[in-house]
Amino acid sequence: MRLNGMFKLFVLLPFLALVAGCAKEVELNHENDDVRITLDIDQVSLESASIRVRHDGPSDFLWVYMNTSDLESDAASLIETKIARDLQLTGEILANKGQNKSLLCSGLQPKCHYRFICAAIDEVTGQPYGDVAEVTYRTRRDPAVFEKNASWTIRLGKRTVNNQDKMEYDNIICESEDDATYVVVTLKDSDFEYYYGRDLRSLFEDYHSSFGFEEGSSKWKSVLNSGDITWSEQRLRSGEWTAYMIGIDPDGELSGLYQTLQFTVEQEVPTDAYNRWLGTWMVSDRSGAELFEIQIIPSENNMWYYMGGWESTNIYSFDTYDPSLMPELFFDKETGKMYFVSQYVNTMLSGSETLDFYFSGTFTYGNTYVLGDEVLNLRMAESIFVNSTYTDAMINALEFVNSGMAFPIESICYMYYNGSQPSSISLAVPTLPLNMTKIQ
Repeated sequence: MRLNGMFKLFVLLPFLALVAGCAKEVELNHENDDVRITLDIDQVSLESASIRVRHDGPSDFLWVYMNTSDLESDAASLIETKIARDLQLTGEILANKGQNKSLLCSGLQPKCHYRFICAAIDEVTGQPYGDVAEVTYRTRRDPAVFEKNASWTIRLGKRTVNNQDKMEYDNIICESEDDATYVVVTLKDSDFEYYYGRDLRSLFEDYHSSFGFEEGSSKWKSVLNSGDITWSEQRLRSGEWTAYMIGIDPDGELSGLYQTLQFTVEQEVPTDAYNRWLGTWMVSDRSGAELFEIQIIPSENNMWYYMGGWESTNIYSFDTYDPSLMPELFFDKETGKMYFVSQYVNTMLSGSETLDFYFSGTFTYGNTYVLGDEVLNLRMAESIFVNSTYTDAMINALEFVNSGMAFPIESICYMYYNGSQPSSISLAVPTLPLNMTKIQ
């Protein structure tokens, strides 16, 4: 997950959220002498649009609504022409009385622009009263049948190491013989089955919606591809994977075209450097006082460990040796160091309460803050061996950097969120640096 300044911070004492969300709606207003008309597009789907019409005119006044694919003609002239042709007010014309109406325009064509026009009508003359209000929208495109694009091919490239971050990357080579645009997605087969039931349509539509189309097509420019590319992912974990080229039109709609590659990532043979961190360790503070035991076991050879027992074996009825609450520690093959990384751990039930658990860190900036639930994958601290027998190590603090300011991480702790507020499950969070001594 990116860390680019878009994060949540929470004061620990007292708990106080520092950020707030916002919402927006499509709205178009026109003044008609003493009448105000407001059009809100509530929802646009494949073959319909839901539009709410509100006005501050008389509740018994006749209001006429029109849905048309004519995007060029004068709105008032269109209304007058349609009324003259269709005295029964059927087809494209709807007539209502009332100040607040929710209307469903159905029977539309996919991926087409339409124009919704609203006017107050004089029932005697049949002419629009004052100006008309209008809004233009476009229906979604539905790829009725997903089909593989024979012009696209995918193959697995070699694993490489990035010179800047020294991280390993798996490379997916996508080749295209046409100008069609696409995005690349890699997904473990077990996740595809668990989340989507192996249904391609569900997968494609989920990824399609996750990019936020309501904000326009600018988001797609950074992920939309055409022609031949090499798509790099941070080292994939062992298991069965599938890479997908999902056809996306430049305007952000699913094209219905796709291509796939199934491949296997093998578990690596663990190195001696990786194995040195495995086992049971006593964690103590700077005075030498023993705090708690932790157990480090393999997760992904030469890459990740599981850790149980951080802070305590049992705090507030939550057992931190429970595999479902074990956070992962990252192993750096380049340096042999082990890193404590901020992450979401699991969602647990406590009676009727649902609690979201995070492995997080705190820092000071006037108050004591905990890293919010959007600051994930941050390396909070590093563990380094301090003797040649690899039985003693020190956990040193790293920094959280935001807006050009660096904040040293002071402690590492479990946090759970009940609603939007964080709480610590620890009675006394130990302050960095800490010592580790191997006892088994």
